[in-house]
Order: sequence, then C-alpha cells, then structure tokens
Amino acid sequence: MTNFIRSLLLAFLFLASCKNTSVKNNENSKILHPKIESVKIRWATTNEFVVSIDTLLSYKKEFECDSVIGVNYIGFDGNGHSFYPINKRGRSVNTIKGRKKLDRNQILKLNTIIGDKKTFENPNLTACYNPRLGFIYFKDNKIICQTQICLECSQLESTAKTAGIKSDAFNDKAHKKLTKLSNELGLNN
Repeated sequence: MTNFIRSLLLAFLFLASCKNTSVKNNENSKILHPKIESVKIRWATTNEFVVSIDTLLSYKKEFECDSVIGVNYIGFDGNGHSFYPINKRGRSVNTIKGRKKLDRNQILKLNTIIGDKKTFENPNLTACYNPRLGFIYFKDNKIICQTQICLECSQLESTAKTAGIKSDAFNDKAHKKLTKLSNELGLNN
C-alpha cells in the first residue's frame, strides 16, 4: 500500500510541477514580446516641399533625379500605421532625427540594391515593419519619389516600383548592404 501512495504522490508532484512550468512559460512569453511605444506624430504646419510623385518610376529602370536625401526617422505610430518622411501636402514629420544628402555613388548604390531582383530572392520573413530609414528623391525642386525601409524586418515600401516580385521583403545580403549604406551616411538608429 505504501508503494501505491508513493506512486500517487510522485505522480501528483510531477503533474503539479508541469503545471507550474507551463504557467511560468506563459508569464515569460508575455515578457518576451516587445511592446512598441506609441509615437506622437505631428506634421509641419506649412508646406515645405512640392510633392509630385511620379508613379511610373521604377528602380528596375534607371530614373533621373537631381538629389536624394536620406533621413533617420520614426516612420510608424505604434498602431500599425507607417508613413513616409514627407506627406502628400509637402509637410515633414516631426520624428526626423537626422538628414544626409547622398553623393552620386551612394545614389547609384541604393538604386542598384533596390532595383536588383536578387535583393528580393529568399527574403527574411519577419513582420514588424517599423521603418526608420527613408530616402527622398528630388528633381526640379520637387519630390518625385520616397522610399521607407525597416532594417529590423528587412522590408521596404516605395512610391517607385522595386524589383520585388511577390513582396518588398529583402534578403540578408541586401540587409548588409543597406545597413552599411545607412552607417556610411550616419543614419543608423
């Protein structure tokens, strides 16, 4: 009879310890998921730029521009909405932390990465999309294109067509190149 009681007690302790472990795992999983803080988005009160987005532009084909400005900014509001650094009315967002004008070689590098089909082969598959890197293309003193990039999840959105076939998620090789360019420009977060 004592063996039966010991077996019953051991089974009870084992089940009780499993239950405690699963509760602890549930508590830990709540801690592991980072919470994205809300960002108070405000736009400039006056139009700073003339926006004339050319929807026919494509990174797959070279397109002309006078200059490109890279920006380090917060391009999301924490509620699942992302945005470009300059809105349709030509007003800049208050979350821009840094700006840098790209030279011709840097523009060529950026366009080559985004315009290359290989950039989007075997993409990283993460889904946070918190863009913090933006590029604004100018021609004749007008904004003709904007591209926003999230280096955390390796995705981008652009007003110009990219070489991405199914999505604009990019691979590790492109991530390294874009991170290197961002660092070179001093636009890292």
